[in-house]
Amino acid sequence: MARIIRKTRINDKFRSFIVGVALAVPILYLYAYAFLAQTNKSIFLIGTILAILVFFVGALSLDLEVGSVGLPNFGKVGFFALGAYISTLLYSVYRWPFYYIPGIGPIAQFIFSCLVAIIFSALVGYLVSVPTVKLRADYFAIMTIAGGEIIRLLLQYERRWFWAPAPVGPPTQVISNRVKVEFTGLYPFNQTLADFFGFTFFEDHNLGSIFIWQVVLIVIFVLISILVYWFVEQIRKSPYGRTLRAIREDDITVTSVGKDVSRFRWQVTTLAACIAGLAGIMYAMTFSAFEAGDFRPFLTFDLYIFIIIGGLGNSRGAFAGTALVQMFLRAAQVQEVKENIFLYLGKESPLIGPLFDFLQLDVYINPDNMRLVILGIILILFLLFMPSGLIPEPKTDNEKYLQYLTPEERLSSDKAVATRQSLTERERIDEEDVTELNSNI
Repeated sequence: MARIIRKTRINDKFRSFIVGVALAVPILYLYAYAFLAQTNKSIFLIGTILAILVFFVGALSLDLEVGSVGLPNFGKVGFFALGAYISTLLYSVYRWPFYYIPGIGPIAQFIFSCLVAIIFSALVGYLVSVPTVKLRADYFAIMTIAGGEIIRLLLQYERRWFWAPAPVGPPTQVISNRVKVEFTGLYPFNQTLADFFGFTFFEDHNLGSIFIWQVVLIVIFVLISILVYWFVEQIRKSPYGRTLRAIREDDITVTSVGKDVSRFRWQVTTLAACIAGLAGIMYAMTFSAFEAGDFRPFLTFDLYIFIIIGGLGNSRGAFAGTALVQMFLRAAQVQEVKENIFLYLGKESPLIGPLFDFLQLDVYINPDNMRLVILGIILILFLLFMPSGLIPEPKTDNEKYLQYLTPEERLSSDKAVATRQSLTERERIDEEDVTELNSNI
């Protein structure tokens, strides 16, 4: 039996490797083509790295809910928006409370603004979770997507508090990233690598236009990503994480052994909101400007694509899925890719030319205008043939932990499992009886 299980795991890993190579090779080729076509390759590469790190943290926050405890949160983008808006408004517009305290530097002000944004995101996550965690999964998803839209609409139309004054003209809902502007004015952040170090190496290798603040930003984001990854992994490997997986698999059995399932769910939802708020702060620091329209439900759906392709319940899988999809999206937007990698469907096309001439259609299909279709097809294929993703979730050896239980706890656990199995069997028999009754009628 052990040999069969071991052989099955080897086959699963080999299949995951083959599928991963089949997915990664075209994406890497497309990205390499886009990278070589760039005039300023360093800026393109830095933008890709920053985007991967930002959305990796966001994917970890979603995977903590969906992959660990089975809560389908479709309002994750709302906490992105809260982190981005609150941190930027506090720092760039209101300067609270440092407006009244002279001598406080911009870095200390921004750190304080980030802490307030993270705490506020966690508070909103808790307030959203209290009335929703007791709902069934589909109702929970509906409530969370409604909550995310409420947050976005509030940020978009509440002009008194959430609209920043524009530098020129009337105020708009666009929030300028004055954090980046403030930091680039500080020495040595406002220096390029070539100017700061004085080496011709940077100029010769197309790195002279990179600013010190960009390198510092990448280092900070890498440290944040490693810290969040470590923190999430510690949760997954702990007894607390095993309880979360048990709730995901069978919450009735977990309730029967005395665990408060609702309490675990609101704790995870609050923690995930905190991490999503941090990802929103990183989002605001990465892009030059943003607005409420950037935080539509599509951003949440992108996070789902990352973790489903990479593998639910697995932090490494979240990184793999995020990196591959972000590389594809960044490469698809390059103009040279749109112009040179395309499929023409029109009257001059072989075989189907007369049909397209009759329909008066002239279509150019490239990776950019077909990106949603391509990602949708990949997602469907993974759900059908590899639901565990590129890097499947590690299996837990429950027998290793059952030996630590006292006889009374082991007996209670066995009774709970037997009760759950009997309920499942009874439900199956009832369904068969109903089916037979309907067929007779």
